[in-house]
Formats: sequence, C-alpha cells, structure tokens
Amino acid sequence: MSPISILFILVAFLALCFRSLTLFSDFAKKKKKDPFLELSREGTANDLVFCSQEMLQNKVIGIDGIHRKIMILEKIRNKYNCSLISLNDVQNCKLVTRYVSSDNDAKNASPKKNLFAIELQFEFKNRAEAASIIFYDSLVNTARELVLLKAKAEYWSVMLSKMIAKPVKVRA
Repeated sequence: MSPISILFILVAFLALCFRSLTLFSDFAKKKKKDPFLELSREGTANDLVFCSQEMLQNKVIGIDGIHRKIMILEKIRNKYNCSLISLNDVQNCKLVTRYVSSDNDAKNASPKKNLFAIELQFEFKNRAEAASIIFYDSLVNTARELVLLKAKAEYWSVMLSKMIAKPVKVRA
C-alpha cells in the first residue's frame, strides 16, 4: 500500500471518530435537561416570575417576590418534583444547623460535635409541620463546600425573613 492511501484511510477514520463523538455529545446534551429551564417551565405553569434563583446539589430554588412564593424543584431519579411555598402562610423562617456528636479519645472527656446539616426551616401559621430546604448535608457535600453553602443559606434566610409579614400589635 502506498503512503498516500494509508494517510487517506487514517484521516477518514479520524474524521469518522470525531463525528461520532460530536453526535454522542449532542445526544447527551439533549438528554440532560437544564434545571433552570425546567424551573422556568414550572414557574410559567404557576404564573410565577422569578427574581432570584439558586442552584444547589440536586435542586433549584426560585423566588417570586411579587406573588411572594418560593418554588423548589428537586431532581429525584431523572424526574423533577416541584414544591411551592407561599410566604403569606409562613410565620417564621430560620436557619437551623444540626450537629452530630462523635466520641473522642479517652483523654478528652467531652465528645466532639461535627456539623451534620444546614437547613432553612419554614414554620407555618396554620401550625402544619415545618418544611425545610437543606443547603449542606455532610453525607452529600464536601467540607470544602461548607463555607459557600453556609453563606448561601444565610443570604436566603435574611432575604426571606425580610419578606415574611410580621403581625403588628396595635394599642389604643
């Protein structure tokens, strides 16, 4: 075989490999849904317009300040589950940090507390069970993500606490 024919076969093979890789990449992109696009679709179905959005591990949070609603879109087994919280029904919004204690050496008498989870907890006016959004979970997130996720949780806690209507007592 001449070197020109070998070179032609090699170039044709490389071109075929490159084309097949781009087809697989396009297929993977189409298969993977964008969570923000899905949040937008769900928001449109509920007549919501989001002024702020946040992406967490497997969920997206969107807030509609005009209608005073929070939408939480969580991906579970390639399907999105949607939850809606009305801030008109929320009595209190607080940041909760949960710790788990671990036993130390015999030298130290007190057990060491390790951060287990940071969550934003909503207490409702009608005394229903509290709902929460988990920002940090030590089983899922790494220690490197702790500072960033804690800052995000604090930001959302402050922002949503300001939006909650507090009852005003009037004295005559």
